Amino acid sequence: MQTKLTHKLGQRLALTPQLTQSLKVLAMNSMELDAYLEESVESNPMLEMEFNETPVADAAGQQHALEVAEQEQWKEQGDDRWEAMYSTAGRDDFSEREPLWQQEQSLSESLHEQIDRQPMTDDERRLAHMLIDSLDDDGYFRSDPADFVLEVADQISTDVETVDGILHRIIHQLEPVGIGARDLTECLLLQLDCNQEIDVWVKRLLLHFPDSLQMSDNELATAAGCDADTIQQARQRMRRLDPFPGHGLRGQENYYIRPEIVFRRNSNNEIEVDIPGSNWRGIRLNEQWKEHEWKGRDKEFMSQAMKEAKWLLHALDQRSETLMKVALCLASRQRAFLEFGVMGLKPLTLQDVAEDVGLHESTISRVTNGKYADTPIGIIELRRFFSAGLPTRGGGTISVYRVQQRVKALIDSEPVGRPISDQAIADRLQAEGIEIARRTVAKYREQLGLLPSSQRRRATKARHQ
Repeated sequence: MQTKLTHKLGQRLALTPQLTQSLKVLAMNSMELDAYLEESVESNPMLEMEFNETPVADAAGQQHALEVAEQEQWKEQGDDRWEAMYSTAGRDDFSEREPLWQQEQSLSESLHEQIDRQPMTDDERRLAHMLIDSLDDDGYFRSDPADFVLEVADQISTDVETVDGILHRIIHQLEPVGIGARDLTECLLLQLDCNQEIDVWVKRLLLHFPDSLQMSDNELATAAGCDADTIQQARQRMRRLDPFPGHGLRGQENYYIRPEIVFRRNSNNEIEVDIPGSNWRGIRLNEQWKEHEWKGRDKEFMSQAMKEAKWLLHALDQRSETLMKVALCLASRQRAFLEFGVMGLKPLTLQDVAEDVGLHESTISRVTNGKYADTPIGIIELRRFFSAGLPTRGGGTISVYRVQQRVKALIDSEPVGRPISDQAIADRLQAEGIEIARRTVAKYREQLGLLPSSQRRRATKARHQ
């Protein structure tokens, strides 16, 4: 054992306090950043905040939030209570909000109450309550009726036909419309009124033209045998349908959401981007001590406080600039998604956005993680703008979500007693130009909660015995 000194040459990445603070501010959502800024103002005498300022960009933003709250749109979390909060962000009267917040009924309670009010036998009512409890967080009934019968066999005597009857006759008639659907297409179809001519056209497009979002109005009009005006009206109607009617079903703890980005459609049908609250309540340097001369320890303390204040203001400017860059990229890349919802989602990764805006992929991850956007189709978490893709024979890509829906559609349309194998589905998709392997089909089928062909065949036999 001996002790000796050696020299070693190397490179090491060290984060400066300024960079550390910038990354911290970038990763925060609006609510977290508000709390952080208030703490900073309290601890740093070189900062001051104008508390009369609000994070809402302008009166148009407030009016838009009110319009969103009045429409039936896609809610990423909970219900539409937060939009009312957003539209009145300048008023901090919690005494008025608290009673309203406590009195509101959860969606699950509402559904069970609707069932109790309908005339039916005790066994039907008990089965209907079980079906409501079996819905997933999106409001879908994704279980196979045969499997559901096996699960409740020890509690109630029933069969597959009875379950189907209760599902169609009772569950599908509850509010909100679309509850209890088994896939996205059925959910959207349940929300249509076949007595309305435009809804009939929407139904026809959903059933016979699943790739209609990639076609122009004139192309789709020619294929469907109607005029372009009808296609425009049908697409507008489709935007108002809610693909996830069950949000808030589990009665999760309520919390406020403030969108980081606002996408809105202007009069020219173009998507505009806004970053609300970029002034962050008017936070600025405190002019009171600008000309004051400090001495001793006070000078050192105030000098450091001034540096930290400038770093924070610079970090806020960088955050708004980065959000705007990412928002413009998302508006360009996912225009169909902003207009039509998940059916228009295109393949997009964090790396794609990073290359477009000239930033690192980890920066894009910080910008989008845990943040929301106000869009023409509702409040959407930014991560929903991203989707992996599969290559197509023409050299393009198709989103994984659309491929999953195609797999679901093929399985749903398989002949009774003759289930389609994963290899047959892969062959069919390859014939349609989608490069996919059998094991990928199996993975997507499992993610959708669908049984393999052998188990589906046995379930069909058991159902008809």
